Amino acid sequence: MRLAILLAAILTASASAMADAVRITSPDHAQTFAYGEIISHRVYLDRTASELAARIMFSNSPYADSNDPPTYESFDFRFPGVQFDSARRVFFARSGHGELIQVAQFGKGLGCGWVDLAPGAKMYLVKDSGRVTATLTATNYPRTGTRWVQTDNNFSLQNILIALFGEFFPESEN
Repeated sequence: MRLAILLAAILTASASAMADAVRITSPDHAQTFAYGEIISHRVYLDRTASELAARIMFSNSPYADSNDPPTYESFDFRFPGVQFDSARRVFFARSGHGELIQVAQFGKGLGCGWVDLAPGAKMYLVKDSGRVTATLTATNYPRTGTRWVQTDNNFSLQNILIALFGEFFPESEN
């Protein structure tokens, strides 16, 4: 767990050296299944608070059986400090140097109501014995790889295989 946070900090720091970067950790935390998985995620405009938020659904499906049926839990994570430009339908955060960096935008089209992470943004979900912390990072240049990164602090076979072979099987960016 500490290693994953250290690596994320190093990557964010190296991105800061190349370009401005922002990191916003949600003040909201969730308590869910220690060995569960994320089955859906999305970012959206919370209109009541006028701020960017993420809704994550977790499930115990990896270990569900007849004695412990599948259960689903949704949690919302807010990202204060992210500004919404309604004219451009874009979300921005201010870097340490005062530069505005795009973190998300509404999809294209007049009736489009969904929000996508910007090309330079990634969402990190860190689970520590079921306690979830969400951190949104963004730079002013496009980044490759998956946009939603989940890290668990447990020694499951899945985590060990990802630690050993994860870079050999890169996921699609979408």
